[in-house]
Amino acid sequence: MKKKNIFVIIIICAAIIGVIIYNNSKPKEQVDFIQGKESGQTSDIATIDWQGYVKGMDLAKSQNKHVFLYFHADWCTYCKKLKATTLKNRAVLSYLKDNFVSITVDTDKDQQLATQWKVKGLPTMWFLKPDNSKISSIPGFIDAERFLNVLKYIHTASYDKMNFQDFIKTI
Repeated sequence: MKKKNIFVIIIICAAIIGVIIYNNSKPKEQVDFIQGKESGQTSDIATIDWQGYVKGMDLAKSQNKHVFLYFHADWCTYCKKLKATTLKNRAVLSYLKDNFVSITVDTDKDQQLATQWKVKGLPTMWFLKPDNSKISSIPGFIDAERFLNVLKYIHTASYDKMNFQDFIKTI
């Protein structure tokens, strides 16, 4: 083998060993983040108690809870990312379970509901009052920290008193 080839192999091996040592020296949360997992993420054991549309709307009225209405599809990349990160975050899961009725709508299976709610892109998340009247929607992906702030804004009915930017200043 030529000296040049041996030198390239040594550099590659050194780089691989360096990455391994670097990742092993990091706390688990940092390694998870580097590998694409968000801190606070849970296992599949803790999940959202998803409801169908009709049952969920009825539950929201009877339990006097706000509605989190989530439109998605299996082929949607950002829906998968939202499900794998934001909707697996422990704080988000806990807040949704305690304060919201969560409804899931697969737009491929229920195109009529997607049309009724004027869903133009995925994911789309609507928030409703306990009487099922509309508050607002969020199109696209949102990270766990920001989503949790939105949930708090909706749950506390701060939308009646101030805009979201002012609410963020109070927390």
